[in-house]
Amino acid sequence: MKREPLSHDRVFQDNDFAERYARQHWKMAEKFGQEYAQKLASQGFNKGKIIDVGCGFGATNLVLAERFVESEIVGIDLSEPLLELARETAAEANLGGRIRFEKADVHQIPYPDDTFDVVLNINMVHLVDKPVQMLNEIERILMPGGYLYIADLRRSLLGFVESEIRSGLTIAEAREVFDQSEIRTGDLTWSVLWWKFEARS
Repeated sequence: MKREPLSHDRVFQDNDFAERYARQHWKMAEKFGQEYAQKLASQGFNKGKIIDVGCGFGATNLVLAERFVESEIVGIDLSEPLLELARETAAEANLGGRIRFEKADVHQIPYPDDTFDVVLNINMVHLVDKPVQMLNEIERILMPGGYLYIADLRRSLLGFVESEIRSGLTIAEAREVFDQSEIRTGDLTWSVLWWKFEARS
């Protein structure tokens, strides 16, 4: 199946669309948060600096904040409507003081080298103009020995019933993007709907 352009803007600027998107994808984002919280805990992580690169409405961050109460958690995104939803939800959950949601470009992450112990990047590779540049920025801000979790839609025949999947990358395309980047060595796995990349080195 040929890759198709996105059916929506790369950066969500419409408040109504952002709210609909958050409602439709909330459980998915929570599930990723739970999965990665479990993985981190099983590998001995209990506190540190965590960043979600392309955090959207922040549901993944909320799960991590509840699990790792001594950690500093940051989410960055370019969509102000999504960031506003994230801030409001964090405040309602009494987590606003422990999570920062900042407007920033994933191609130019405004943090020094080796800042974060954990970097998450979920459902973003197919959204950005320059995925290799984003991956290089992720590598730059992740500490040596840090934890890296990336996941995105896998383009497959399911695209015939779900248009968003048609804009995703195949496994071969994902491998090519990673090979072109400076990202550290890791494991690329996949299911029917997702491909995932994990590394710690």
